[in-house]
Amino acid sequence: MAGIDYKELQSVFIDGAPRFGANSVTFDNELELLWVGNSGGHVTSYCGSSLQKFTSFQIDRTNPVLQLKTLKDRVYSLTKHRLAGHSKYGIKEFEFIPDSRFLMDCILYKDSTLLIGGKSSSLIEFDLTTGASPVRDFSEEGKMEYGVSMFRQSPRFLCCGDEAGNVTFRDKQTLKAQHTFSAHSGMLLDMDIHGHLVVTCGYSLRHGLDHAHPQAYLPERVVKVFDTRMMRSVTPIQAHLQPRFVRFVPMFSRRLIIVSESGQFLLIEDNATVTPNTPMYQLNDLCGNMSSFSLSPTLEALAFGDSGGHLQLWSVSASPNFNQYQKMPDFIMPPEQLQHRILPDDYSIPLSVIPMPHCDEVLLSDWPKKYCRAVSRRPPPIDPTIIQTMKMVHGIGYAPNPGNRRRNQVPYKLKDICFQDKIGKKAAVPDSPLGRDEQPHLYMVPKKYRKISLKYSKIGLEDDEMLQHYNKTNFAGLDPNIPNSYCNSMLQALYFLHPLRSSLLRHHNLEKEFDLAEELGFLFRMQDLSKGGVLQAGNFLRAFRTIPEATALGLVQNPSKPEQVGTATHGNLSQLIQNWNCFILQQLQTELSQAPKPDESKDKFNPKDQRRTALQRIFGTEMTIATNFRNGHQEKKKTVPLMFTLSYPPLASPDEAPVPVSFCDLVCRSICSVVQAKSWDLSSSTYQPMEQVRTPTSLPEVLALNCGLLREEEKQFWKIQSELTKLSCESSASVRKPQSPDHEYSQANDGKGKSDAWNVFAQREGLDLTFERENKPSWVPLSIKIQLLKSGGMNVVDCTKGAVDEEEASDNVALEHVYDLYMTICHIVDPRTGGNLVAHINVAEIYHQVKEKVTHTQWYLLNDFQICSIDAQEAVDFDLQWKIPAVIYYSRRGINEEYNYEVPFPVDASILTLSESVSKSHPQSPVPITFTPLKPSEMPYEPGMLVALDAEFVTLNNEEAELHSDGTRSTIKPSHMSLARVSVVRGEGDMEGVPFIDDYISTQEQVVDYLTKFSGILPGDLDVSISSKHLSTLKLTYCKLSYLIQSKCTIVGHGLRKDFKVINIVVPQSQVRDTVLLYHLPRKRFISLKFLAWHFLDIKIQEKVHDSIEDARTALKLYKKYLELTKNEMQIAKFQQTHLNDMYEIGRKLEWKVPGSE
Repeated sequence: MAGIDYKELQSVFIDGAPRFGANSVTFDNELELLWVGNSGGHVTSYCGSSLQKFTSFQIDRTNPVLQLKTLKDRVYSLTKHRLAGHSKYGIKEFEFIPDSRFLMDCILYKDSTLLIGGKSSSLIEFDLTTGASPVRDFSEEGKMEYGVSMFRQSPRFLCCGDEAGNVTFRDKQTLKAQHTFSAHSGMLLDMDIHGHLVVTCGYSLRHGLDHAHPQAYLPERVVKVFDTRMMRSVTPIQAHLQPRFVRFVPMFSRRLIIVSESGQFLLIEDNATVTPNTPMYQLNDLCGNMSSFSLSPTLEALAFGDSGGHLQLWSVSASPNFNQYQKMPDFIMPPEQLQHRILPDDYSIPLSVIPMPHCDEVLLSDWPKKYCRAVSRRPPPIDPTIIQTMKMVHGIGYAPNPGNRRRNQVPYKLKDICFQDKIGKKAAVPDSPLGRDEQPHLYMVPKKYRKISLKYSKIGLEDDEMLQHYNKTNFAGLDPNIPNSYCNSMLQALYFLHPLRSSLLRHHNLEKEFDLAEELGFLFRMQDLSKGGVLQAGNFLRAFRTIPEATALGLVQNPSKPEQVGTATHGNLSQLIQNWNCFILQQLQTELSQAPKPDESKDKFNPKDQRRTALQRIFGTEMTIATNFRNGHQEKKKTVPLMFTLSYPPLASPDEAPVPVSFCDLVCRSICSVVQAKSWDLSSSTYQPMEQVRTPTSLPEVLALNCGLLREEEKQFWKIQSELTKLSCESSASVRKPQSPDHEYSQANDGKGKSDAWNVFAQREGLDLTFERENKPSWVPLSIKIQLLKSGGMNVVDCTKGAVDEEEASDNVALEHVYDLYMTICHIVDPRTGGNLVAHINVAEIYHQVKEKVTHTQWYLLNDFQICSIDAQEAVDFDLQWKIPAVIYYSRRGINEEYNYEVPFPVDASILTLSESVSKSHPQSPVPITFTPLKPSEMPYEPGMLVALDAEFVTLNNEEAELHSDGTRSTIKPSHMSLARVSVVRGEGDMEGVPFIDDYISTQEQVVDYLTKFSGILPGDLDVSISSKHLSTLKLTYCKLSYLIQSKCTIVGHGLRKDFKVINIVVPQSQVRDTVLLYHLPRKRFISLKFLAWHFLDIKIQEKVHDSIEDARTALKLYKKYLELTKNEMQIAKFQQTHLNDMYEIGRKLEWKVPGSE
């Protein structure tokens, strides 16, 4: 049975379930629709593999739907007293009711007529064109004593089955009986015909179950087979189950699908036997027995309906086609709903939507003609987009319709910018020059929330002065223009989470090359050392791309497609970041559990928590899951989830008033969830209905919540609750007594006033301290209190307003924590840029003490490299039209005091000892060593040790640039470089100039350019299978360089800024001695190392290829020469005025080329 494997794709409850079952089901013959008729006379259609409801209508209120048939643009529904024809949009077109004595059972389409059979010896031929319904009587034949219960047809015959188990073959033209055979001694359940074979299943007379009933009709466990060539029965098929439906699968040679009433089905050849290896599938029969079955025309989908109204769709693919040529139906757009209130000055709503009451009298607005005068309307201005895109042909302009206005409608009043400013709205003039030529209505997204693109220069990023325009703080932003940088907002949120930062800075696991926990710790240390600016999470994202689970979850975006970088091309950005949040917490938990335990003795936490990892202590919530089966069996297990997804209740019906649900109740519902499903019971070895109850037994330090909001119903629920919260606050404010201005002044100048340092900081940050201090209503609270009850329940209350009681807890409270909102991640929906993700983060006081030298907490908006201060209320103010919450973190109050900010570097001096090469090219002959490791006496135990560094790189992705019409060239995206070789030489001592690090960096990524002329790297040097160099992993080399930086070594080099950027490391400026800056005059060009070596040292370097050891030694000699020429202030002035000026003059004459070099 190879080549086919059906799996459950979707399941829904039909209209009327569970009271009415799915009595008939069929696939549409043209559209991607699945039609279902229930036992209550109701018909519903579902669109596509998602089973989205399309149409629904009632045809009979007392009788079940027996059969459905689709022809062209109609669907025909049959009950025993009625045949109805509807359009596929549910509009009734005709109805046929036969004589009351004729009880209909089945229909068949034949030559523009519907053949109707039932419990009668006659057939009705209903003409679909004229509506005529002649009756054909076959009582004289004597072969229709039991009527017709089902029709099937082949190219030769029309097969009629009856309730007595007989199958009659009739001529398709004359309808005369040709042959009859008795398939079963009891009722015929189903039959099918293909080619020359007819298969049937049904009841037969068998021995009874007890002495009172010695004989009874029971379902046969075989499928009867009849050959129309010989007109006789052949060997039946042993099905090993009680067949209820049997159909041919003509895509495969003589293959059958057999379905039982209990919900099992199998695929078998008509001449084969059922063996233990025959695949058997089990349907979800939780709601009842199988009552209907249908096979799609393409044979890719199976539809099952049961007596409980449960409709199941099975398929061989994830996106099946019901018909050979897929054609989706056209959904009718629902009418726009009116707002709750129509303001008198809201001119965007046309007056025609307001219903006019019927009145026989003259309306007050019906003025006499003598008082009226016809005035022509001023036409609206032409949209700027139409003018820009207009093309002139013979004096006539043609332009595409921008689609921003309704057809044949203009607003009653043209609002201008002044009117918008008057009512408090922002002007419609875009802030950026890029948007001034586009539609103003697209710019409802505030400027600070929009996605901003970096402008690149030759060294990568734009100038520091330009970057300070976006970030005036000392916190570092992140570069958004590298692959998979959509997670920048979450990386920032994890960094400012003090307990997690302290734990990951201690983590070190050198045995694992790609460790996200350690790479995240390296990124956090870079952020600690930086003073503003823009950082790249390059090494972390490089390790992230290698995790198979991330690729399987669709979290790794394709770097070869620029349009996917930083945007959600595979789906919703909100869904992407929520999946990333779930993945990163689980991945960090796995890696921390496998690594050796770091020393956390200086942090304050319960000694009992030593058995748990740092992730479990911070995010973990110990839960007890109790599973109660219907048969009385109970199971309990414990788990520690790291995050929760908000579970929204269903929306109220349109005729019911919405019920207010607080955010705290929603959190409680999501944590203490109750699930009802069908699961495997080990005690009885059967599937049993069960109820699963989750009860927390501990509380996390940080409560991580995924907001969901992926379905329109969830967004609608959020909007309704936000509106109810706003209305509730407005009603409470209306009854509140007004306060005197003196009281307001005293509140504004109470003991909560800011210090002088804070005022200076606020002035530098551009904070407006004159804003209205009354908080706007928000559904999401800024603080919550969670209580675990001894009785097993949980309470979540809003404690934003007012202080939290410090009194002793009640007798029923086992554990209680107060949580403050820490951060929210939001998806910004902007059609102009494709959208982006931003973070609102409440940065703790410890970070401000270290970075800003102020003692205060402050909310910030972090939009990649743009960082600005915001009010706390802005973090919970969500406009779901453009700002959709995705992730919310609450942190326990006072948690930051339990962790130290200063964390020792987890790497010691042993990292600088000799390490084995990872190259596998010559396992018997060792790789030649080009460096001498540091001796114990040479280790950098004291600050200030002098070393020289040089690095070489290869290109992974070429630069992307655009050439303008004026000949200028601008960089859209710089080339993506990767570290290939690092050399570090001694700068002092007896072995000065001798390298102690010379590592080639192995890479698994595709290299597009080795830059051999400038780097000396040849193809194969970085391949572990064929390289003859001393290969090292990027992580090991990075740890070596990080240890030198943490040891306060002074690093000498030429062009170190680019080296550090590609290495993805931050070095304090006090430890850097860059010769490209030492030998430079303001507003002059930077000089190459080759020219400086020739001019000042009288040596020639880089004659054939670049060698990083040679370059590092040369930079060290140039630094020594600089120290020699600048011993005091007088010599410094002479050096700049004489030596450097002479160098620039000679360089211009030689065009900066070394004499005698190529």
